[in-house]
Amino acid sequence: MVWSGKDVQNWLQEQYGLSVHLGRTYEFLRAAGFTPQRPRPRHVGGDEAAKEAFKSKS
Repeated sequence: MVWSGKDVQNWLQEQYGLSVHLGRTYEFLRAAGFTPQRPRPRHVGGDEAAKEAFKSKS
């Protein structure tokens, strides 16, 4: 599962009855060793000829 700040905020409210600001939850996630996860960008305008030339000839 990928945790978001809102998920942590809801979990803290349910488990401990704590009301925590959303910005503080990201600090908790970072302290726990989590990093922001984003999809890798995709190059839309790739050159097909350059791709073929780059492939290994095995």
